[in-house]
Amino acid sequence: EETEHALADAKAAAARLREEGKEKEADEMAGMVVKLEEALHAHHDAEDLKHEAELAESAGETAAKEDEAAKAASEVARKLEKAGLGDEAEKVHEWQTLLEGGHESGADVEQAARDAHELAHKLRVDGKEKEAEEVEQLAAKLDGLAKAKLEVETMEKEKEAKQDMKEAADAGHHVADTLRAEGDDELADMVDKVGGGVEHALGGGMATEETEHALADAKAAAARLREEGKEKEADEMAGMVVKLEEALHAHHDAEDLKHE
Repeated sequence: EETEHALADAKAAAARLREEGKEKEADEMAGMVVKLEEALHAHHDAEDLKHEAELAESAGETAAKEDEAAKAASEVARKLEKAGLGDEAEKVHEWQTLLEGGHESGADVEQAARDAHELAHKLRVDGKEKEAEEVEQLAAKLDGLAKAKLEVETMEKEKEAKQDMKEAADAGHHVADTLRAEGDDELADMVDKVGGGVEHALGGGMATEETEHALADAKAAAARLREEGKEKEADEMAGMVVKLEEALHAHHDAEDLKHE
């Protein structure tokens, strides 16, 4: 956040120096802006690598839990068949197939876990205590797997949201650079401010209010550019709006998965 503020201040100072005709000093400030942008990108890259490593580790642990649960389901189904409980064994085989497919969602496993708890209860009511205990242990494994898969899905959605935010910020800065090269410093400053708002929201963990504020600013900037006859730049800002909307949707999906 401090680097983002310093960057915004440096850009404003460079623009002011240029307005006052102090080209040499403005160029030096522009060099400072570049250094600050590089520092900010390096920080974001480091954070991304850290999250990539955490995601890879979690995905690996989840795959191991999935394999363990599938093997447990196979063994439970075999024991149920041996006990003459064909219908119950068939149900457990369905969970085994689901797990071995490798495409099930956290919600799918969560439902299988609920079904397993219900089956264990039914077996217990029917006096099949030994078999009920076997199914209950499987249900516990499914509970753990569902939690792990939902956590990985949440991390994947958060990664998607952050990538959309980064692309939106880059698009905003590209538009600003184009406008500044054309001598439209006022419009460039407006668009740069939007890009800075996106980076601020990204650095702050994508708080919904900040992201929605950045989205509103991007829409307003696109409309202003169109009013000024800057159709190409307005279209690029409209693309930035789409990226921010996608980021917001992915962020909401991640929040929903957390609550599950």
